[in-house]
Amino acid sequence: MTGDGATSPTAPAVRVEAVAKRYGDVHALRGVDLVVAPQEVVAIIGPSGSGKSTLLRCINHLEKVDAGRVQVNGHLIGYRETNGGGLREDSERNIAKQRQEVGMVFQRFNLFPHMTALQNVTVGPMRVRGVAKAEATALGIELMARVGLADKVGAYPAHLSGGQQQRVAIARALALRPAVMLFDEPTSALDPETIGEVLAVMKELATDGMTMVVATHEMGFAKECADRIVMMDDGVIVEVAPPATFFTAPENERTRAFLARVR
Repeated sequence: MTGDGATSPTAPAVRVEAVAKRYGDVHALRGVDLVVAPQEVVAIIGPSGSGKSTLLRCINHLEKVDAGRVQVNGHLIGYRETNGGGLREDSERNIAKQRQEVGMVFQRFNLFPHMTALQNVTVGPMRVRGVAKAEATALGIELMARVGLADKVGAYPAHLSGGQQQRVAIARALALRPAVMLFDEPTSALDPETIGEVLAVMKELATDGMTMVVATHEMGFAKECADRIVMMDDGVIVEVAPPATFFTAPENERTRAFLARVR
């Protein structure tokens, strides 16, 4: 673990170095640095527009960085080094392979409406990794049970609640056997009564040792499950600390003001 912010003695699961991203005149990220150790759970909190989602999207190259670099398991994501030491965007084929190492769960579930829950989970392993249908089906059934939906394998998304759809989306991301799971406000689109069932699955993943980076407003989850809390504001990381320190004795005034509003 890297609860004090130090680099793990093993290779980091994620290394973000001086990453910057702009949208026109808006500086979404301003030179962000972050290291995530294997099996570590990092919760990213902060106000809307602080850069949380952009950072996650840069980690799996859904957004191209304007400066800096991202590595997962020691491999560059989205770029390759040139002979001169610079970076050049990689081929789409290589980027697609790299993304297999990074599972992502979004605010919206984005399930295929014409496919059953099980088919939504198995389509990735078959198309992306070339897994045989029988093997993918067995894996899909296992993962549907893991997220508490063993009885919903034949259901279509329209017949599932928001919480159930989000749990299918988690199973779908896990089906590619990623090294890292990214969660971008996974409960923000859910009804209050279904938030708990999604958080329960995420807590189990954390307990099982899944490396996770979670952008969230769920302070209870962050306090209970995260090894470190990252506070972002205006495109920068303003504070990083273990939950016990972060929630009881934050050092940064911006952090104290934010926590006063969300508690």
